[in-house]
Amino acid sequence: MDAPVIAICGIATDAASWQGMPVDRIFVPRGASVEAMAEAILADLPDRFALCGHSMGGYVALELAARVPERLTGFAMLSSACTADSDEARAGRQAAIQQARDDFALLADRLARAMLSRTSRTDAGLLADTHAMLLRCGVERFAEQQAAASTRVDRCGMLAGIAGPALVLAGEDDAIVAPDRSRDMAAALPNAVLHMIPACGHVPQREAPEATHAALATWRDRLETR
Repeated sequence: MDAPVIAICGIATDAASWQGMPVDRIFVPRGASVEAMAEAILADLPDRFALCGHSMGGYVALELAARVPERLTGFAMLSSACTADSDEARAGRQAAIQQARDDFALLADRLARAMLSRTSRTDAGLLADTHAMLLRCGVERFAEQQAAASTRVDRCGMLAGIAGPALVLAGEDDAIVAPDRSRDMAAALPNAVLHMIPACGHVPQREAPEATHAALATWRDRLETR
């Protein structure tokens, strides 16, 4: 049996963010730290698996890869980064947590727009779906995930040791995670394919589903032909 592809969601997203994508299992990470999130997911994984992390899910995927590299058959990062937060970024997360506690509905409206590119925002249905997903997340999970992401460690140095087929995918218009971080990761991974999607923001699975599906399917083919 082929090793399953494990998808890990980003902050304030859920299984709906992976709708229609070629993945086998989807995890919404929970825990007080990225390390705790990885530990909880690891307890429910088979002996061999491929990882596909979106945004904060990528941070958790990197932590898993650091813990059990011998069990990893492939690695994909969508709209993510290997770096730790800067002091400025940590302060921004704390501000977002406070805003969420003050008025989560207002924050969800702002964040839904920030997550999508200008082009994607013109799709009223997509914007409404993104907003609804954020509301499903709720204040407590949002605050927990933001706090966990703010304390993650830098994992860029380990990328050279991930030898399996890798995919790095991001939107060219991502306003949440700078697209150059994806380019840097692809350059550091020894067996990576970089896929940048024009006019796409932070959620390529929903903003550009056909292009994202095709890239993930091609990556899966590489896993199966190793």
